[in-house]
Amino acid sequence: MMLNSLRIPLVIISALLPVALLGCQTNSLNHLAQTSTVIDDKNWSADTPIPRLLQTLTKYEWQLTHLSNNDGKINPFNHKPPLVMNVRPDALLFQEGCHRYQGNFNAWRPLPYPYSLPDMSDMPDNCDIATNSSGTSNSNKGEVQQALDVVFAPYSNSYFRFDPILPNNPLFSKKASKQMRLTTDKGKVFIFSGRAKPIKQTSGLSITNELLERYDWHLIRATDDTNTLSPKLNNPNVPITASFRLDAHNQGVGFLTGCNGVGGSYALSTNHTLLIGASPSTLMGCGELVNGIENYLDRIMHNSTSQLTLTHPDNNPIADSVNETKPSYLFTQKLDSGERLIWKNEAKKTL
Repeated sequence: MMLNSLRIPLVIISALLPVALLGCQTNSLNHLAQTSTVIDDKNWSADTPIPRLLQTLTKYEWQLTHLSNNDGKINPFNHKPPLVMNVRPDALLFQEGCHRYQGNFNAWRPLPYPYSLPDMSDMPDNCDIATNSSGTSNSNKGEVQQALDVVFAPYSNSYFRFDPILPNNPLFSKKASKQMRLTTDKGKVFIFSGRAKPIKQTSGLSITNELLERYDWHLIRATDDTNTLSPKLNNPNVPITASFRLDAHNQGVGFLTGCNGVGGSYALSTNHTLLIGASPSTLMGCGELVNGIENYLDRIMHNSTSQLTLTHPDNNPIADSVNETKPSYLFTQKLDSGERLIWKNEAKKTL
């Protein structure tokens, strides 16, 4: 299937977006239910803020198991291989052998259908040289594309919402640790079952959204992928601040230099993994120095994956005001691209 023909299904996929990651391709849902770890239950209810619910979705693998027909009846979806997705803050990722597909979505629509405008693309891959476990070429594709086309293409250009399926819901199944209902503004319903991603031991202090959003974070040191101090990010004349935020539709992070801003939606996923999406940036001319710094931040942060580690630099709290103190934190952000950034908390600036 050509790239252009993928775009229509992907628009639909955006509707699926929130139900992102699908279950294991080789194990049955019964087996998944027996082995999965149920996590983040406090962010799995009808009252959970939409951005927090989307974040929970990034912690699971999801498999499409049911969908509604034209009469609204919910029927099983038994495509082989199963339709598998991974969710990021503003994208759905699909996998078919060595092939990858990505559908982008926006989260700026009014409730109750806040997600819209997906865009599906065939991502670069190494299929010319990739082989499967039997040693044969893994370059053929089509099954996942066909499933996307059949299931979603008729419902493209839809806005959508997602809701957790709870035990009191007639659709609830004990065969999955998590279930999600995805509803489009055209009335189409998709049911996904999820398996929690493996939880690994992490170092440092516990990291929560509330802690990240409580402070502004000042960059105090940055090294590149060769462990060399980055001249762009260690300029004393251009301080860089990271600010995490939450609103009704989105949780985002901005990287500020005093001129334009760089940032996007974020999710604090399993094992202190920070996922950052992308969003439009302001375009004010800031001079060659600052423009170069912002372009570099844009390149390494957008659509990035990082491992976070939180520590105390010492045991002494820092005075926050005359009558109050606040703890001192450092968090290290190690990007998959190799850069390592160290941030220190400071009082949140009020607008």
